[in-house]
Amino acid sequence: MTKDILKSKYGNKDKKIQAHLDYLENLIPIKDLSPSALNEMYIDCNRRLQALDALGEKTQSYGRILAPKILRALPHEICRNWVVYVKRENLAESDITQLMKFLSEEVEGTITANNIEGSLAPSYPINSSLENFNVHSSPISKDKKLSPFCETSGHWPRKCNSVTDI
Repeated sequence: MTKDILKSKYGNKDKKIQAHLDYLENLIPIKDLSPSALNEMYIDCNRRLQALDALGEKTQSYGRILAPKILRALPHEICRNWVVYVKRENLAESDITQLMKFLSEEVEGTITANNIEGSLAPSYPINSSLENFNVHSSPISKDKKLSPFCETSGHWPRKCNSVTDI
């Protein structure tokens, strides 16, 4: 019985496709023009488009319908930048793949500009996609002593105050 309910709700591929399309067609315009709101909108749209691809749908064929719906939910400045980009690169305005690539660059640029300015910093940090992967980090074991000169941990050897004969 439970299996039948779950299958009827989630097992129908057409219902899944329609749910993703409905979400993209009914996007709520961004009211808070912060980098985090723009980032969340991009992530949601991209996730839905990837889900459609995974379900075997050719998202490019929905471009004429979805591109204007996505653009209407974005700030006017980004829409204007998209039109300029399309004209300069000689692309179709309905190219959903290029639109998502463009939005990715806009989000990254907005986050970077926000981090440079610092004055408009949100209450929580927004990391670029590279920072989220910790590209330049190295693991540190917390039980291991970092300083070989003393019995305490939590500092590097060059900061150790126990060494006096150097």
